[in-house]
Amino acid sequence: MNFNKSNKKIGFIGVGNMASAIIRGITSVGGYSWDNIYLYDVESTKTAEFASLGSHAVDSVRTLCEASDCIVLAVKPQNFPEVLAELAPCVKGRKILFISIAAGITTETVSNALGGVGVVRALPNTPMLIGKGVTAICSNSAVSEEDMSFARAIFATAGDVVSIDESQMNPIISVTSSSPAYVFKFIKAVCDGARAQGLDDESIKQSVCSMVAGAAMMLAQSDRSPEELVSMVCSKGGTTERAVAELDRYSFEEAIVSAMKKCTERADELSGISK
Repeated sequence: MNFNKSNKKIGFIGVGNMASAIIRGITSVGGYSWDNIYLYDVESTKTAEFASLGSHAVDSVRTLCEASDCIVLAVKPQNFPEVLAELAPCVKGRKILFISIAAGITTETVSNALGGVGVVRALPNTPMLIGKGVTAICSNSAVSEEDMSFARAIFATAGDVVSIDESQMNPIISVTSSSPAYVFKFIKAVCDGARAQGLDDESIKQSVCSMVAGAAMMLAQSDRSPEELVSMVCSKGGTTERAVAELDRYSFEEAIVSAMKKCTERADELSGISK
């Protein structure tokens, strides 16, 4: 579809980091008109920058609903019951596409609260802020092929989009959505280790980030498995072999797998609360 030529009015309820990344993506990369964007946030300061660029900052959920063809629900999971209750009266009799980016909130929860509307569920991640995001996406049966293409185009302006079955949406949070935090902790640990050994150069963080990006690209472009690449770096009796042995002693891989399991458990808890 020709995304930047669409005249759909897109409303955002909640204008935090993720919504801001989406807005910047659709306007700067997607060429979407600022005049077709409506914003509502309980903190009006969050909409001020975008309003100055030509979008419409409105003073209520109802006003935004009445103006929009597509509404992005970008509030915290615990705020969904309140927002859906505000939306319900003004949705009746109108065809609005809803896109939810909240962890653990199912399409069924949103659709049932709003009278059977079409709902796309999307899980973007924070690298969207620099146009390098990964978004997992699914929809309920009320979403047309055209509307799904429109939703995919929104997230494609800020990174990659992968379509999955909704049954896999909670587990994939731990894989693509929460996982940047694991990488940030790894980078912090390497930087801390460098400083502990007297490497206090101000550029150390950038060097570590470049190393991580290079290693990830090497794996992405290789036909070798992660295990094979680990072996390739580990010379027999060498420095890396000893370092990896220490990671194994502390159960590095098991800790990541356990963290991912806890992440999915929390997503399942949120899904249960919202039903």
